[in-house]
Amino acid sequence: MSGETVRVGGRSVALDQATQWIRQYFDAEANRAAAVAAKGRPYAFPVYDRMDTGSGPNELNDGDLLAPMLLNVAPKLHAVLNLQAVRPDLEAVLAAIPPRLTLQDAVASGVHAEPLRRIGGLLDGPAPLRGVGGTILMKIMHRKRPLFLPLYDTQVYACYCGPGAQYPIKNSPQRTWAEFLRLLGDAVARDLDEQPDTWKTLMRCAPDDLSVLRVLDVVAWNLGGGLGVHTPEPADLNDGPEQ
Repeated sequence: MSGETVRVGGRSVALDQATQWIRQYFDAEANRAAAVAAKGRPYAFPVYDRMDTGSGPNELNDGDLLAPMLLNVAPKLHAVLNLQAVRPDLEAVLAAIPPRLTLQDAVASGVHAEPLRRIGGLLDGPAPLRGVGGTILMKIMHRKRPLFLPLYDTQVYACYCGPGAQYPIKNSPQRTWAEFLRLLGDAVARDLDEQPDTWKTLMRCAPDDLSVLRVLDVVAWNLGGGLGVHTPEPADLNDGPEQ
């Protein structure tokens, strides 16, 4: 793998380094050991990915709404109340997405736009979801459709949005969440399609039950931090970095 790179949006890293990130993040035993160490810093696997809330594949119970806490983004009380209010809308989106449909296949057939538009539309509506932004919403929804719905946070934004020609999404303060999530889905699928062998290599370093979107998110989290500050797009002041 020496000399090979992996690209996430407009940023890239040596494949050897990305492989190390994936192995470290998804080491369940090391994470459990770090949890009991005095200054240990465990990663969220397997707690976030395998948390059993008792809900069905098209259901979001209160435990599901609190899942972002396991990625260090804790919804406040008003956010949980607002999420409960739109729970039927979110469950309707889940019901419209086949559980085995991948983002790549959805983009190829053009059926990805409508679910992402509906999710983003909840953030664009005339009655804002106070305390809820794209980070919290996508961390909730990804767990239910890990093959289709990418995670999002400021680090993902830093990878995909920027002023240079290498960034697939350009800054636009007027852009809606509905449009942004569709563009993000397009860009993520393109990264996966254009580097199939690279992502297969990284997937071999992760547990079998995880999706490539989760693996890509871990690479983006590492790539998006410490390489320059970017304002989240669209404005997402209540959301923060994950993991």
